[in-house]
Amino acid sequence: MKDKDLIKLNRETYNKIAHLFAKTRRYLWDDLKPLQKYTKDGFKVLDLGCGSGRLYHLFQDFQDVKYIGMDQSEEQIKIAKEKFSGIDFRIGEMTKLPFKDNEFDVVYCIATFHHLPDEESRIKSLQEMKRVLKSGSYIIMTNWNMYSNTAQKLVANGKFNEFKSGDFLIPWMNSQSEVLGERYYHGFTLEELENIFKKTGLKIQDQYYTTKGGNGTKDDPGNIVSIIFSRNI
Repeated sequence: MKDKDLIKLNRETYNKIAHLFAKTRRYLWDDLKPLQKYTKDGFKVLDLGCGSGRLYHLFQDFQDVKYIGMDQSEEQIKIAKEKFSGIDFRIGEMTKLPFKDNEFDVVYCIATFHHLPDEESRIKSLQEMKRVLKSGSYIIMTNWNMYSNTAQKLVANGKFNEFKSGDFLIPWMNSQSEVLGERYYHGFTLEELENIFKKTGLKIQDQYYTTKGGNGTKDDPGNIVSIIFSRNI
């Protein structure tokens, strides 16, 4: 499957499962709550891959935060607008952000970057995040840990399809175990993320595995959290 077809597949699947997906994202998971500390009163926040807007809950206790959520799924954005009246949600692509240079105080990219199917699009999206960020600001990113024991068991029994080394097709099933669609994921290693951040002139301040709201290891089910520092030269 070509890279452009994988992007199209994800959009179509997330549109199809939008309402079911939103029901599983009605509250903040524990591993997201510690990421609140990178936002302050008065910040302008960009949430890339916002889905149905769950991350907006993270910023509701701040004063005068300007939040913008963006996602490529039209149906996800529609749900987000219905849930959060008056909040700025937009349809768009990570590789071509419709914002001015140095516009945001922080960018959140939660469980989204792993959907980009090739290095060219990953670098372009990071360059765009860096461009719209104010110098000395942070990109807060999470990616699924596809090399945990749990994920690898799902690969071994055929429930996750690793169709190419590091590239996975993962089904979305309803309560009757019927497959409604597949989503593309890339399984990053810590070293791979470090290398791609370095190529775009970004510096990792912290990077770690998280599971169930606490620190984890590569073997634990959960995410890789990357705290990335951006300074424009």
